[in-house]
Amino acid sequence: MTKNEKKKKIDWIRTIRNNGYMIRLIMDACPGVFVLGIISTILGVAHSFLLNTYLYKYALNALQEGKELKTVLITLACLLSYSILYEIFCCAADCYFGLKYPVVESYIQNLLQKKASTVDLACFESSAFYDTYVKAIGSATDRAYAVMNNILSVIWIVINVIAVGTLIITIDPIFLLFVFLPLFCTVFIGKKRNRIRYDYNMRNKEVGRQKDYVRRTFYLRDFSKEMRLTEMWKVMFKRMHGSVSEMKEIVNKYGYKMMFFRYLFDFVFDVAVYTGTIILATFKTLVLKNMLLGDCFVVINSISNVAGNVNDIGNVFFKLDENSLYVDNLRDFLEYEVHIAEDKNAPAVSSFEKLELKNMTFGYEGQETPALANVNLTVNVGEKIAIVGHNGAGKTTLIKLLQRFYDPSEGEILLNGENIKNYLLSSYRNLFGTVFQDYHLFATTVAENVLLRGDITDEDRAVVKDALERSGIYDKIESLSNGVDSNVTREFDNEGAMFSGGEAQKISIARIFAGKQEIVIMDEPTSALDPIAEQEMYRNMFEACEGKTVIFISHRLSSATMADRVYMFENGEIIEQGTHSELLAMNAKYADMWHKQADTYADAAEVTA
Repeated sequence: MTKNEKKKKIDWIRTIRNNGYMIRLIMDACPGVFVLGIISTILGVAHSFLLNTYLYKYALNALQEGKELKTVLITLACLLSYSILYEIFCCAADCYFGLKYPVVESYIQNLLQKKASTVDLACFESSAFYDTYVKAIGSATDRAYAVMNNILSVIWIVINVIAVGTLIITIDPIFLLFVFLPLFCTVFIGKKRNRIRYDYNMRNKEVGRQKDYVRRTFYLRDFSKEMRLTEMWKVMFKRMHGSVSEMKEIVNKYGYKMMFFRYLFDFVFDVAVYTGTIILATFKTLVLKNMLLGDCFVVINSISNVAGNVNDIGNVFFKLDENSLYVDNLRDFLEYEVHIAEDKNAPAVSSFEKLELKNMTFGYEGQETPALANVNLTVNVGEKIAIVGHNGAGKTTLIKLLQRFYDPSEGEILLNGENIKNYLLSSYRNLFGTVFQDYHLFATTVAENVLLRGDITDEDRAVVKDALERSGIYDKIESLSNGVDSNVTREFDNEGAMFSGGEAQKISIARIFAGKQEIVIMDEPTSALDPIAEQEMYRNMFEACEGKTVIFISHRLSSATMADRVYMFENGEIIEQGTHSELLAMNAKYADMWHKQADTYADAAEVTA
């Protein structure tokens, strides 16, 4: 066996496995869909053979041979009865398929969404993996049905070819030559054609994502002000032009090849097969007179159908291979091995006493310089810890590691003296209540956005109200028509509430006030607030978090005055640590940063108070 032959065999093994995988998904979701599909296919091919092939042969030959009218009518009545019953069955089957499509879609989307909620955060920060995810979810259900329909097509074709082919053999075996001619064309060039088509679709999808992003920037609220006040619209317009140009290049690269293959297949099928059959059958009927009129009609009517079926069986197999290439994306995503996974046998966290980082180093994949290097840090229960530094110092990366979105490359993180890897992951993460710098509000109710869950009770609403009051946004929420039950954004509600950046940030901060977690993490939680509002917010948060451990990140040092201990980061390393007063006394980088920022406040003396 040559290397190329071996590679081809491996490809087909993968194709069979991938298509079988999709059928299993449908069977797991709703077995009746595939089973009924097989029954419908068998009944359908029988209906097609009897009504479109056998009926013409029988009727015309009966007329030519002078059969009794009674016998002919009984046969026609039986065929008509079968046709009526089949149509009734088809209507019922269509209704069933329509009802069960959402069931299959729900099952597949649930699989994808559950997987998406458990894969490592690093996956969503990787463009390559995100592309795989987008391709996987883009047409997962339709692709599953495409696989099923292709397999049903194979069943249809095989039965139909056997039935009609047998009939043609009884008439004259020579006509089988016209049946297999397109098959050779399919076998030799069909695979190459499908690869070109797949490459064309994949390239179009990648460029399409870029084009869709640019298109969104022209009408989404998030970009509306910048697009009108700056020349950014020219940049986006240029990118749109570039995407369109790239799509034209894709068409130029693949379009002519696809057109050539299409023409070649049409020529073989329409000219060589159909025209050749007509000439030979007519000659045998009118000149040689060794073929009955009904047989002649059946051969002409059926040969192109059977030839098309034989051609299609090659195409269907190659479509299965084409579908397999798409299924690869789905399986890559669903079968992705999660590195930071839930170990059900691990012990849960019973309480929090101390969090320690020992000689911890971490670097993102593909980056030579580590984001954090040799970090040693201790957080005791009830302490207020400030993490400060300029942008890019590694502060947010530290928070991701503390919550175990990533694991350290070197060193370890200890909870109560035990490596956090040894704890039940969900139990460990439940220790933390976090407001991220890149917070987001969901297109759900205000209450659901605060509690980050559904099934809101009256008692929950009281908690939400208190949290919103503490964050300073309740007056705005109370003015809404449905209060805390008002929908956020107008994504699905034309009367949904729209919030400014500062207002949205206050809603996200309310999550901390409403939570019961032992450790509160705030990653630049007040970046959208002015200095005075920031100070008031921090006072409210520290009051609400009395007895809790608080870790907050900020590049504004005014909040650091409230911390028990301050860690200053630079280039991924801790360069200074101590209380606010101790760091000022050191008169080093922290003090320099403090004095520069204090000058921006209206009253520096009030800030230092």
